[in-house]
Order: sequence, then structure tokens, then C-alpha cells
Amino acid sequence: MLRLLEKFPLKELTAAVEQALAIDVTDAESIRTILEHRADEPVTVFSLDGRPHLARVHVPTTDVASYGVLLGGQAS
Repeated sequence: MLRLLEKFPLKELTAAVEQALAIDVTDAESIRTILEHRADEPVTVFSLDGRPHLARVHVPTTDVASYGVLLGGQAS
């Protein structure tokens, strides 16, 4: 747990430990995951305003059943 202080400030670690205890989690790996998740930058929305040419772009929907091959099943 103390090794997390090498990368994260005490204040952030304390908040992550408090959150972990609130959800009944006590292992260092889970607390590290909480810290990293909090550090993630929110994804900005890509606005299509002023880009009317992109409205003509068509991306077909993926058939997720085709990924069954990766799990050892057959694609439909």
C-alpha cells in the first residue's frame, strides 16, 4: 500500500482507501485501480458542428456474434 505513495499524493490515496473501505475492498491492487480511474481524463465529445460532410459517412453496425470465434465458438 505504501508503494502507491510513490506515484500518488497522500490526499488522493486517503480518498481512494476511504472509497475502497466503503465498498468493502481492502487489497492494494483494487485501491490502485480506484486511483488510476480517478486520474483518467474524461473523454471530450467530438462535435460534428461545422462538419456537414461527415453526416454522409456510414459506418456499418458490427455483428458482435462474430466475436464468438475468439471465445472458441462459431460465428453466426
